[in-house]
Amino acid sequence: MPAPRPPGALVPDEQACRDTIQRLQAVREPRIVVVGNPNTGKTTLINALAGTNLKVGNWAGVTVEKRQADLQLQGRTIHLLDLPGAYSLSPYTPEELVTRTALLDEGPDVILNVLDAGNLERNLYLTLQLMDFRIPVAVALNLVDEAKEKGLTVDAAALSRALGVPVTETVASRQQGTKTLLEHSLKHATLGIGVRYPAAIEDAVADLTGRMAHLPTLPPHAWRYLALALLEGDPSVRGRLSATGHTALIDAADAHLAALETQDTDALIDIAEARYARAGDIARLAVPQVQARRTLSEKLDRLTLHPLFGIPLFLALVLLVFRLTFSVASPFVDLIGGPLQETAAGWATALLAGLPLLRDLVVGAIIPGVGTVLSFLPTLLVLYLAMSFLEDSGYMARAAFLMDRLMRSLGLDGRAFIPLILGFGCNVPAVSATRTLERRSDRVLVSMIIPFMSCSARLPVYVIFAAALFPRAGSWIVWSMYVLGMLMAFVFAWLLRRTSLPAEGGGVLLELPPYRFPAWAVLWKHAWRRTKSFAKRARTTVLATVAVVWLLLALPAVSGGKFAQVDPKNSVFGSVSQAVSPIFAPLGFGNWQATGALVPGFIAKEVVVGTLGQIYLGEQAAAPAPLGLIEGTKQALGATWDALKTSVAAIPTVLALPQLGADTGADQKSPLAAALARAFTPASGLAYLVFVLLYTPCIVTVGAIAQEHGRRVAWITVAYQLAAAWIMAFLVYQLARALGL
Repeated sequence: MPAPRPPGALVPDEQACRDTIQRLQAVREPRIVVVGNPNTGKTTLINALAGTNLKVGNWAGVTVEKRQADLQLQGRTIHLLDLPGAYSLSPYTPEELVTRTALLDEGPDVILNVLDAGNLERNLYLTLQLMDFRIPVAVALNLVDEAKEKGLTVDAAALSRALGVPVTETVASRQQGTKTLLEHSLKHATLGIGVRYPAAIEDAVADLTGRMAHLPTLPPHAWRYLALALLEGDPSVRGRLSATGHTALIDAADAHLAALETQDTDALIDIAEARYARAGDIARLAVPQVQARRTLSEKLDRLTLHPLFGIPLFLALVLLVFRLTFSVASPFVDLIGGPLQETAAGWATALLAGLPLLRDLVVGAIIPGVGTVLSFLPTLLVLYLAMSFLEDSGYMARAAFLMDRLMRSLGLDGRAFIPLILGFGCNVPAVSATRTLERRSDRVLVSMIIPFMSCSARLPVYVIFAAALFPRAGSWIVWSMYVLGMLMAFVFAWLLRRTSLPAEGGGVLLELPPYRFPAWAVLWKHAWRRTKSFAKRARTTVLATVAVVWLLLALPAVSGGKFAQVDPKNSVFGSVSQAVSPIFAPLGFGNWQATGALVPGFIAKEVVVGTLGQIYLGEQAAAPAPLGLIEGTKQALGATWDALKTSVAAIPTVLALPQLGADTGADQKSPLAAALARAFTPASGLAYLVFVLLYTPCIVTVGAIAQEHGRRVAWITVAYQLAAAWIMAFLVYQLARALGL
């Protein structure tokens, strides 16, 4: 017996429903769009279903574009489209626009609507909008575990009856309920029971959809939604229809709006009120009225969001991350940059004994250059694990909330802090994440200051200089670079806001998701994916760059010189670097080696440390003693075991307050760190780090800024960052000298 329809519910077009389901069953490769509010676990659900590694973040705005994952089900390929989180289909944000456009243009076979069981009424507004499309809907009632922690239990069967669509309870992070979700979605998805709007509005909708039936360019599944959007005065829908020549339809909608006004009916308000009322009715049917318990998130927020202790706690956590990174990863950095690199050089010397030119390239350039960069993979892996934990736990959303007051003082909202935090990983996706900001001036401004945020490619430079010049305060030096980058970003945001990019007004509500303990498998996937991406750049960009640098170091710039037998100072690379180095003399590092390493950094910042390794270690690595396979393997395994023991023993010292600054022993330096200690003073080393932090971002970031906002904005960003880097490095050098460093 069919379930009774609630009063006021719309009777769906049963024939259209059957036709759609038949089309779905016949299609060979179904397309399912996954839609829901931010922080409902859409991406986590897709990863659980398809076994993919799409980016997951416990804050709004992580997904700013549609992404696809494919999986096999009963011999068929299922395409899952992950759409950005949206509170509604009214395109007030870029995420909502992407989601709404995908629903209009993709013509999906099923909409999989992911609901947060703990915030059902708020989520249902979007659900009811989705039912205005003539597309079968299935619901994944996710995060039921968090709802129970709040003292809420959702009656999934009652929710299914009220909506008229299948509802499956899931906990995506634990893969609970995911096995049957797809099968239920494909076989049982229906058009559902939508909202019955006031009679006058329904009459106008019927007339407009009747007109659309004679317009073959408009997709039938969107007729009802488009009619309602026209009556709501949606400017983007009107612009879309006007651009495609449907002005007569717009005129008809305007005529209906004029008639409604004579009846004292505001279509926009009445449509929204009808949806909210229906959402409230369904939520009351599905969720028994119980007294909600105070959750762990609310208890933790008393500390993490405290007006006095919140920001110091955030800075302390960042420092703790770097302490962990140094303590656990440093032995492996020394292992790869020392014994393993020496072993590889010995093997290469033995294998290439009869090819001296190729041996010089491999032993004198590739191994010290690429090997130095790869030596920092353990550091990055530990850093990414820690940062992923903070992101996925929900703490980073709190950091954005804490910074909201500061952001507003700069003319921005708290969400602007999210792309800045993403910049700590890589500036390129951070620039893309500015699409989540509503106002164009905000998007341009934040993109221009993102390069001040210290990306992971700069970290190897900080680590090696800290080990060389500040072995007892390494984590403090790295922490200070990150804090300085943030301060510079805020200063320039303030300047730009009061000069060329004035505020456009408006405000925003910033959602705080509940704290969630991330699954270790998910954290590992995220960290490994990021680390692998860095390693990929090492074997492509860095490898190509060190090969070019080796070639330029081998080419003589003076008469009488021979290829590959020239003093590096008299090579093409050395001569060009010497010509540029006077510019940096006031900063304390006017030698050609330091200057030359900065130039390839325009391509990718990780190349800086690779070039330093190539320049300072190339000659001494040019002719190492040949090493046998067995002897080299024993040497490598012994050094690896020693590094593992040192790393494990260092873990308890992470929180050792009496030795908070102790990171590495002064007598335990890698070959490159020892070379840098001889070439730099602490004052010049600090100035060099500041310049690396602040100068022009990598070419890919510049390209991302140009793609988002145009070449003019990109080149202005390059110019003012170069100037800022020189000035700040000069000031730091002079101050450090005055302090006797």
